[in-house]
Amino acid sequence: MRRGILALAVVGVAAPGWVLAQSRAPALSTEAIVARYTAARGGLPAIRAIHGVKMTGTMRPGGFDVVLKFEETIDRPGSVRINATLQGLTLVQSYNGSTGWQIQPFQGRKDPEDLSVDDTKSLQEEADFETPLIDAAAKGATLENLGVTDIDDAPAYVIRATLKNGDDETWYIDPDAFLPVRMVTHQKVRGSDVYTQTDYGDYEKVNGVYFPFEISNGPKGVPQQQQRVTYDTVAANGPTGATLYERPAAPAASSAAAPLPEDKKPAKTSAPGKPGASPTPPVSH
Repeated sequence: MRRGILALAVVGVAAPGWVLAQSRAPALSTEAIVARYTAARGGLPAIRAIHGVKMTGTMRPGGFDVVLKFEETIDRPGSVRINATLQGLTLVQSYNGSTGWQIQPFQGRKDPEDLSVDDTKSLQEEADFETPLIDAAAKGATLENLGVTDIDDAPAYVIRATLKNGDDETWYIDPDAFLPVRMVTHQKVRGSDVYTQTDYGDYEKVNGVYFPFEISNGPKGVPQQQQRVTYDTVAANGPTGATLYERPAAPAASSAAAPLPEDKKPAKTSAPGKPGASPTPPVSH
């Protein structure tokens, strides 16, 4: 009922733009959009041939005049690790397929500690570099076709993926390239609705599969808090090993330095692509 009332309330102002977008992007079924997206990424065989990916570059937190060295590694079937380094201190967030942990040197904590339930869910989602649009049913997700809308004065197909863990991701797909230009994540965090917007750009092909090399992410509707990740390299199928994702038994040596002053700390946001539930940087998609 609430959804119906909301639709009636906004149709008067939203309909003209929606009709314009629809006229520039003919209606397609969910299956057709997903099929074209899969083909645009490089095709299912090429996607399946990638068992892991390592991305390196820089991160610029929103509202802070600093640049962090950024590194993210993902391995099937669901492991991910993110390192963000500034002035000899390295923030770490990692998920090994069952548990998540982090090291937060910018907050003065040198020992590994458990991730919260919400942050662990975010890393679980981050580990799926295919996105839930591919093999949604096998991943326990459901897809809903929301038609066509305008994104920055350009049409986009809209698919909402409701994930097995209860979060949902709304994907905006360019009707020409059939690659995502935006994704909005909705997550319940301590009983409150949290929306995070992620924008994707500068796609380049790696081992036959397109990956975005520019990602900006932050709370929806708060552009000054958007953090930007720029990848210099994305490499597929390199050696990593399961130990990369495991929680270390001893404190990281680099965490022994004193905490940074408040004006030099990175933004307290989650990483590109995932909900802003965490008061820590970052994860990328």
